[in-house]
Amino acid sequence: MTISRMLLAWLATSALVPATALAQSYAIPHEELGAVGHVAKIDPEFYWPGANYDPQVPSPKSVLGYQLGEAITPHAGILRYFEALAAYAPDRMKIFDYGRSWQGRRLIYATIGSPDKIANLAAIQADAQKLADPRKLGPGEAEAIIARHPAIVWLAYSVHGDEIGPAESALQLAYHLLAARGDPRLEAIRANTLVVIVPIQNPDGRERFINSNLSGMGLRANADSASAERDQPWPGGRSNHMMFDLNRDWFALTQPETRGHTDAVLKFYPVVMVDSHEMGSDRSFFFPPEAQPINPNVTSEQMALKALLGQNNGRWFDHFGLTYFTREDYDLFYPGYGDGWPTTQGTISMTFEQGSARGLVARRSDGTSFTFADTVRSQFIAVMSTLETASRERGRFVRSFYDFRRSAIAEGRSEPIKSYILPAQKDQASTDKLAAVLTRQGIDIGRATTSFSACGRTFAPGSYVISAAQPTKRLIRNLLEPDTAMDPKFVAEQQRRRRAGLGDEIYDVTGWSLPLLYNVETVGCTLDPVVTTVRADPTMIQPGKVTGSEAKAAFVLASGSAATSRFMARALAEGLVVRAMEGGFTLEGRAFPAGSLVINRGENGPDVAEKVANLAAATGAVVSGFDSSWVTQGPSLGSDKAVKLRDPRIALAWDSPADRNSAGATRYVLERKFAVPVTPVRVSRLARLPLNQYDVLILPDGEGNYAASLGEAGIRNLRNFVQNGGVLISLGSATSFLADPDIDLIGLRREQATLTEAEAKGRPGEAKAKPGSDGVAGINIPDEAAYRQVIAEPTREPTDLDGAILRGSTDPDHWLTAGLAPRLHMMVTGNQVFRPVTADVGANVVRFDGPDELRVSGIVWDDLRQQLAYKPAVSVQPRGRGYVVAFTIDPTYRGMADGLDSLMMNAIYFSAARASPIR
Repeated sequence: MTISRMLLAWLATSALVPATALAQSYAIPHEELGAVGHVAKIDPEFYWPGANYDPQVPSPKSVLGYQLGEAITPHAGILRYFEALAAYAPDRMKIFDYGRSWQGRRLIYATIGSPDKIANLAAIQADAQKLADPRKLGPGEAEAIIARHPAIVWLAYSVHGDEIGPAESALQLAYHLLAARGDPRLEAIRANTLVVIVPIQNPDGRERFINSNLSGMGLRANADSASAERDQPWPGGRSNHMMFDLNRDWFALTQPETRGHTDAVLKFYPVVMVDSHEMGSDRSFFFPPEAQPINPNVTSEQMALKALLGQNNGRWFDHFGLTYFTREDYDLFYPGYGDGWPTTQGTISMTFEQGSARGLVARRSDGTSFTFADTVRSQFIAVMSTLETASRERGRFVRSFYDFRRSAIAEGRSEPIKSYILPAQKDQASTDKLAAVLTRQGIDIGRATTSFSACGRTFAPGSYVISAAQPTKRLIRNLLEPDTAMDPKFVAEQQRRRRAGLGDEIYDVTGWSLPLLYNVETVGCTLDPVVTTVRADPTMIQPGKVTGSEAKAAFVLASGSAATSRFMARALAEGLVVRAMEGGFTLEGRAFPAGSLVINRGENGPDVAEKVANLAAATGAVVSGFDSSWVTQGPSLGSDKAVKLRDPRIALAWDSPADRNSAGATRYVLERKFAVPVTPVRVSRLARLPLNQYDVLILPDGEGNYAASLGEAGIRNLRNFVQNGGVLISLGSATSFLADPDIDLIGLRREQATLTEAEAKGRPGEAKAKPGSDGVAGINIPDEAAYRQVIAEPTREPTDLDGAILRGSTDPDHWLTAGLAPRLHMMVTGNQVFRPVTADVGANVVRFDGPDELRVSGIVWDDLRQQLAYKPAVSVQPRGRGYVVAFTIDPTYRGMADGLDSLMMNAIYFSAARASPIR
């Protein structure tokens, strides 16, 4: 029996089995455990020559059984090594838990510093909190703190699970800081800094990667990118368990890993922060300064300090003969990254990107190879350089943080918008959640206890007030303003590049305003309202309640609230009979909109009141009780327009070609926001699976070809599923599959790009080719404009949208959009534009607004703005006994588009209620 040495090393750390016992079991000499996959053993001095490590300090090899870089250390091994160091040097290192991953793995950070700093961590944190809020400092107190406060350097590793080198580098760094005796910089680093290490931000993704890597491991480590050990099966190791990219979740706060991490950062308020990543194998190493565009809320001092750190990194990389690049690809515009969000808090935060081995060894396209150990070393060198700079410039970094927070307060007092108000409104649950998300990021928010007047209008109790004159003012502007301005020169250059066929250089989304994504009204005021407030509650779901009478006849919930949708799902799961009203109605003088829910006493058991009260408290829903069911206007509670809902059985297409982010976000929205169970079904099984066991099948946004993956049998199965009463829902690019004329499951048709005015005039005239001519017909090209016309593609895709928030209108008369706001804000990416379904075929229940009202936030190129106007965002079409609901957008985008959650729930529940499945 044979087994790879890498597998033995992994078993030794993950199962916590002594390496010697494993070696004896498989008759492999113990000393060979360090040499994995025939990669040469690594000299400890490979990482930092002349370090002269103290032999009393536990080394990685003494704990893990191999030298760093010879094997990929699993999460359990990382914890084990950090615990070994903390046990050896408790006066210099402490470990803290900041949460658990979805799969229950510990999330930790370790503080490393001189004995006096570790003994006085509480005092250091208290000083950091004071610097973070200059409003609370007395005269001279700031200078005293700046004089004594260490430069807190926060080092976060491997937020993407298949970016394996950074976490390994964290082990080397911790060992070096505690054991090295030959590094002259360490005395100053220990004196001037407090180092905080988050060794791994995404343990679930890392374990997924290690498992796939080990399962493909052969006789020796294989550098071929096509080898099984380096070819990650869907969904890959990048994302967490819920398939989220954690590096884009910093202000959305949808994932437990991010929520715990941001909470921990706000306890220390570091002055320097590094988020260590990996990138494609053909690339070298990136560190700041960043590329354009730069977020306008970043200060010039922050950019100067980033340059200072980068220059020192460059000197050390030159010293070791390592290549790198700056000011390319990685910008500083979107504040949802692990470097962007801390930057808005005043931290000098940076992304490091190392070309990844994605295994133990990688071959670049030029034929050269490098090892996993090489990547560990580069990350280690870059971080040691960062610590050196932070130590040398301790006072400047600490003062920069304090000045950032202090100047933010001053700007908030002097700029035109002095405060923001989130009015108490119909969807109060979403407003409450938005306030909670903002509060969790250190923003001071007050909830009004009385009504008040401001900015020319009156606001009800429960409205939220956010003053701009606070230390988080720049974060507030980023998250609450409808639009964040991008440098006009940069935008103009992107326009030029597009016209030249070069594509733009925008890295990620360009619009992200949280009130827009939540579909929550925000009012910017030129003054601070005078009103008594209490501090906003950071709880995401506030308890709901039952109001009115004893409800001898019925309970009613107004539609249009996320809380109502949560209640609906939970109530149906618990067996209550729930009806949705197709039209608005008036009961005991109160008007309720279409889509409102009714729970009739006579259709439910004797404990219905208790169940309703418990559900209201758990979901945040506001329920009204009525002693009479006599409706004075609109449909009666027992009419055919009071549609009985069912608890649908939902299947979600899983695995390729589904996009992992869309599949994960869809599952997250349903299961975690609304407690709706979902059955993930691999696309490869849909061809032969009896789909009649489900009521709803969701196809997420795709990254491949659904038609090819399903084949004729799969397509036929989908068609039969709908014909026999199923509901088929497509998101984003999956709609292109359904709209393909050869598939024709929805009457939408995808469009090519529209012609520009110049293109519409036609190309230069062509002479007719003579019969038998071997050449093409001749043309005259009189000028460069004509030349551009000649080389233009005869047909092309619409302009690609990097990510912007667009406005759309809902159909007030259709049951699918019943009760929703008349206008919605939608995150739109990609280049899919569809011709609407005709009225005889289906309904376009949400459409984009006109060209002048369409864009709300972000960069939308003019040609796409014109073409998208009045095009469908959601269409529904009956087919046989079932329905097809096609979203041309992805309403579950990154799990943060809360304003579209009720639309998604309507598509599932209201469609399923109207279908007539064959049982």
